[in-house]
Amino acid sequence: MYKAVIFDLDGTLLDNLPSLAYACNTVLEALGHPTHDQDAYRLMVGKGISNLVWQMLPDAYRETQHAKALEQYHKTYDQNLYYKLAPYPGIPELLVSLQKQDIKLAVLSNKFQEYSEELVLSFFPGIFDCILGAGEDYPLKPDPASAMAIAESLGLDNNDILFVGDSNVDMMTARNAGMTACGVSWGFRSREELMAAGADYIVEKAEEILDLLVK
Repeated sequence: MYKAVIFDLDGTLLDNLPSLAYACNTVLEALGHPTHDQDAYRLMVGKGISNLVWQMLPDAYRETQHAKALEQYHKTYDQNLYYKLAPYPGIPELLVSLQKQDIKLAVLSNKFQEYSEELVLSFFPGIFDCILGAGEDYPLKPDPASAMAIAESLGLDNNDILFVGDSNVDMMTARNAGMTACGVSWGFRSREELMAAGADYIVEKAEEILDLLVK
């Protein structure tokens, strides 16, 4: 039985695609560029904000406008952090159930630490034992260092932990850290991508994660 679950944040616990797309398209409009459909951003996320902004820009402007676009993105996102933001169905209930079973809970995100903490504490107060976002201490996922640091902080072996996420980056992080990789079908990436990246399990509903804890 697993003793802890590490969750990715965006696309796993929270549906932030509308807020992310809104911020990106607002910046693109300000720079005079065409915008993208909301679903197009599904394939741009997962490797940090700098990479997202790079991908959203037209090829010809990436080198010259990346820094400016990144600065504008942060300002716009700050002002619209909660725009159409909500937990995925069943997530709040799942987290309460896991906590009642004395399962340790953590969040590991490539979103900046400040944003990660604010959102987790706002939507899921008193639930998580550890919240780790992007910062200077660890490289971004899929490097396993941050996941392994969480395991150490919880006093657990890596193989005692179920890692839950919605992208190939999350599955690779879990595999690199020696943790069990669980993909979720409701996030930003396809089942096929999750399987190709090494998912041990894929769940269709939040409550299915409970079943994995007794395997």
